[in-house]
Amino acid sequence: MHRHTACLRSLSALVLAILLSATASAQSSSAVDVPSRWTRIGPDSGTVLALAAAPSRSSTMYAGLQGGGVFRSTDGGVTWSFAGTRLGRDPRVNVLTVDAKQPGTVYALTDSGLFRSTSGGDGWARMSPPGGSDRFPTDIAADPRRAGTVYVALDGGAILVSADRGLSWKETGSPTDLTDRLVFDPATSTTLYAVTASSGGVFKSTDSGGHWTSITHGVLPVQAQVSAFAVDPRRPQTLYFAAYGQAPYRSVDGGKHWTQGSATGLDKPPNVWALAVDPVSSVVYAGTPLDGAFRSTNGGLTWQKAGPLPDPAVNALLATGSGLFAGSRSGVSASHDRAVTWRSGRGIKGDSVSSLAIDSQNPPRMYIFDGALFKSANRGASWTRLVPPTGTQYVGPTGPVVVHPNDPQQLELGYVGDVMRSDDAGHTWVNHYGVGCVYPGRIVLDPNDSEVLYTSGDFAFGGCALQPNACDSFKFDHGQVTCLRDPVIGALGVPVLAVDPESSNHLYAGTDKLYQSLDAGATWSVRSAAIRPSILVFDPADRSVLYAALTNGGVARSSDGGATWQISRAGLPPHAALLALAIDPVHPSTLYAASTIAVYRSTDSGATWALLGTGLEDVFVAGLAVDPQDPGILYAATYGGGVMMLRVGA
Repeated sequence: MHRHTACLRSLSALVLAILLSATASAQSSSAVDVPSRWTRIGPDSGTVLALAAAPSRSSTMYAGLQGGGVFRSTDGGVTWSFAGTRLGRDPRVNVLTVDAKQPGTVYALTDSGLFRSTSGGDGWARMSPPGGSDRFPTDIAADPRRAGTVYVALDGGAILVSADRGLSWKETGSPTDLTDRLVFDPATSTTLYAVTASSGGVFKSTDSGGHWTSITHGVLPVQAQVSAFAVDPRRPQTLYFAAYGQAPYRSVDGGKHWTQGSATGLDKPPNVWALAVDPVSSVVYAGTPLDGAFRSTNGGLTWQKAGPLPDPAVNALLATGSGLFAGSRSGVSASHDRAVTWRSGRGIKGDSVSSLAIDSQNPPRMYIFDGALFKSANRGASWTRLVPPTGTQYVGPTGPVVVHPNDPQQLELGYVGDVMRSDDAGHTWVNHYGVGCVYPGRIVLDPNDSEVLYTSGDFAFGGCALQPNACDSFKFDHGQVTCLRDPVIGALGVPVLAVDPESSNHLYAGTDKLYQSLDAGATWSVRSAAIRPSILVFDPADRSVLYAALTNGGVARSSDGGATWQISRAGLPPHAALLALAIDPVHPSTLYAASTIAVYRSTDSGATWALLGTGLEDVFVAGLAVDPQDPGILYAATYGGGVMMLRVGA
């Protein structure tokens, strides 16, 4: 079904996103906005959960993303543009439906509720159907023949109908206490189908939802759950449904009788998440979570594997007169030859980037991690997906990705239980040394020795912290790996935040205080109790100057190696933790800081700050990087917008 999720975010990104949302309301009213706009530069990626097209104009299409809002295409899926303004930050869009006569009127069901746009996604407003907070919407469907008529199913069993695009509502009948999906008969819109995964299968109403009858009772195997449903637009009496682990069923008499097709040609066991029927040829298509799409030219009796998709994890299918469209983890793909060949659409830039790194080459190469690793050598104009090592010995990458400051060929990438290294800019990888059941959240490189790095993170499983000699922070030193622990700072490990670029033996770490080690992490002492740092950055022009982003908000500056600090919160959101801190390498008095919802700039060494740019209203910011060759360009890693770029002062 269209609300399934094929790919979870990496664990570290998911945990961080939950933490970020707690600060989403923090905003500084005193900051002065700099009139520059952030733009999305990619990569073209984003998990698509929902697809919809305007019945009166099938070339106008909408895609709902797992964490990136809504995108719109006006050329039949060839190109896409963001259409989620004011839909919320990083929203998960589960359902989309379009008005019968007005292709600019679109309805979206997100994890936050129901929204409507009357401008094709240029702006959204929340809808408030009656029912209260205890009756959350589970689906919304627009009548394909009557403009302005829309149905909403609510958790708890109620089905509501509005004839005026959601301005007023009345309750109609309900077949069950949980309707997962509402589907209209395309020819007779007084006929509706209600699909439930767990309460009886498929129900039918012929009086606009007033009364309902089960049409799969006695057909659906006991304990089986309906996963997909479709109506043939050419022959509306022909219906299809699929259940988990079952070959799809077909009825040619409106649900009175059903025949189960063969599983021949489908993956085993059959696991169909989406069904669609070609409105011209009645070819049936099935989408699966692992093996791409399948097609049947004989009503589901037998199946053939469709042509290879760019991504085989299909969450949604949409069949229109202009083609077949599949929504997956990497956007929307289109086929105009009945699923023989596919072509990816361009412009869906709604992924969640948890890590961003940039090297010093000209032009610089940028690396991002969003569950996969991408590289761009042209400031985001195009991206290449890198293939990290796979196999049973690797659980999978989690990020972060970092580039060695003195060797642009050397990359480090965090894995569950490991850190992997590439010495050729990501083409090949070698195993560093294992870190137990820890997934690295931070990787810090020694700028003077490419064979030394530090990593700290969280335990992949809670029980790992209870194991004897449990450790969550490690030092890699010329082939040796040791736990970085000290009774002064903590028994499990030390979250190293910075290595002194002039003396590699000097390390800094922060939890409730600022700690310092003068012997490369062997022993630790309190350097300052005045600050609680989450990020530490050295001034590139004066290494005695150190900046700290504070866990309780604000930025601190030290000119004596961390002994004393001047703290500033002027222009920054009060009490909001900062997630990134960056310094202009050419003008080191210019600093950039990111909270979850905004980016700020200081031109006076952190004394005062101003809000920088517009265009981040629909995303969460996770990281920052300054272009080393053109410091007038700033990059942001975001949840919901991929990588975004700002030309400062443009």
